[in-house]
Amino acid sequence: MKNYVLGLFCGLIFNLYGQEKPSPYGAVTNFFNAFHAKDSIAMQSIFHQKARLLRSGNRNGQPVISENDLQLFIRSVSTRPNSPVWEERLGDPIVQQNQDLATVWVPFHFYLDEQLSHCGFNSFTLVWNGSSWKILSLIDTATKECDLIPI
Repeated sequence: MKNYVLGLFCGLIFNLYGQEKPSPYGAVTNFFNAFHAKDSIAMQSIFHQKARLLRSGNRNGQPVISENDLQLFIRSVSTRPNSPVWEERLGDPIVQQNQDLATVWVPFHFYLDEQLSHCGFNSFTLVWNGSSWKILSLIDTATKECDLIPI
């Protein structure tokens, strides 16, 4: 009986503390599934309430960071016409995670009606809210020099 109680207690502790979180990359995959499906509710649910959407680029040879309104982005994606078809194809991600913080770095090629438009890298910062990974920030780059960015 003593071993049974000890086993039950250990099992309970494992269930409470030993379960691993799902991969943060799952939230990135869910975001792009919602993006391609033009699903504003699903996109909104993946972002943290304090999320930021940024782009890193160059203007007149100088580094520039621009911020985009997340709600406007979601509205633009979800209400876009069916043509041209938007498709973001992802390369192999680099996922780093410690406790409730994670980053996902992933190259992409963006297509409009199967024609390569631009490419770059996405950098996601995600936080664990106790039940799921939420995107806290998304910053990307964009270039036309896509032969330099394999996916």
